[in-house]
Amino acid sequence: MKRLVIVAMVLALVGAFAFADAATLKWSANTYTGFALATQGSNTNIEAYDYSWVGAGAIRFGATLTSADGNAGFNSRLQMSQNPLFANFGPGTANGDIAVFNQLNGWVKLFGGVLTVRGGILDDYTIATPIWNNYGRDDGDFGLSLDLAPVAGLDIVYFQPVPVTAPIANILSPAGGGFSIVGVAYAAKDIGKIELGAQLTSLATTATTGTQLYLGGNVSAIKGLTLQLEAIYNLYTTGTFTALENVSYSAGALTVGTYVGEATNAAGTFNWGLEPTVSYKIMDNFSVNAIVNVYSDKGQTWMSPIDAGAFAGIAAGETSWGAGVSGIFSLSGANFTVGDYYAGGTNGGNAFYVNLDVAL
Repeated sequence: MKRLVIVAMVLALVGAFAFADAATLKWSANTYTGFALATQGSNTNIEAYDYSWVGAGAIRFGATLTSADGNAGFNSRLQMSQNPLFANFGPGTANGDIAVFNQLNGWVKLFGGVLTVRGGILDDYTIATPIWNNYGRDDGDFGLSLDLAPVAGLDIVYFQPVPVTAPIANILSPAGGGFSIVGVAYAAKDIGKIELGAQLTSLATTATTGTQLYLGGNVSAIKGLTLQLEAIYNLYTTGTFTALENVSYSAGALTVGTYVGEATNAAGTFNWGLEPTVSYKIMDNFSVNAIVNVYSDKGQTWMSPIDAGAFAGIAAGETSWGAGVSGIFSLSGANFTVGDYYAGGTNGGNAFYVNLDVAL
């Protein structure tokens, strides 16, 4: 089976290169960088942090090659996971701190576009849930993906990961813990999209090894209104699930909304979270934002990413509530963000952060 998958991946790559003489080449570059001055009690630390990236940040260089008829292509992305500009103001030593390919794949459409074969380190979100794309995504995993699209708007996808070991893994750096995924997505124009599927046994021998059933969807039928859902049910433990909903409405310069989250753990304890947000665009390129969050479990990290990311250098976020404000200035593909966030709780504290995100 493994050999068959590798052969199919090679065919996908060859199919992509076969059209190289009549292809369109596009380059891209992105950086997500910044720092947070985090204070928890008597402890203060300056650490790498980017609000948009939800973590320490990254530098990316991408290249996409697409055939003239759009039936084949090749994609690559070179990434430095820890942006060295603000990595605790010192050189990184982990594997993620060096430049590695976390996307390197080819794809070809067959039978008039009914079947798409992708091989390599993938970057496919066809059947992924919205909001954080938490479930059903093939991003950074090495393997083969088959996408059957018999009618417009319908995709039936199967992804089979293949384990990669050193020294190849040190160069390509695939995620390595990918699930086999089988799923279906249907998109109705001007109405919305729904995704459902199963993440099967993971390559990684961790506590998450097993089968998960997921569901996602969004509604786009009403102008200005955003309705999104992503949820997963774990079969490898007794009935644990996580769900997240996003509801927001935009009217002119003002956008108001809220995230609502629910989860149960292995002990059967039910937890919830609520995260209202508001954003006001003062000018076309400048907006101010506010966020408040409150949750029943002070150790949660499944809804608000701020607590886990902004205080990572001192202690894991164990907070019961938080509030923050930020200002974002945008100009020619660059976003400059200044913000402050306070979290209350056992390991709460204050984080003042400055970020610069650039897309070329």
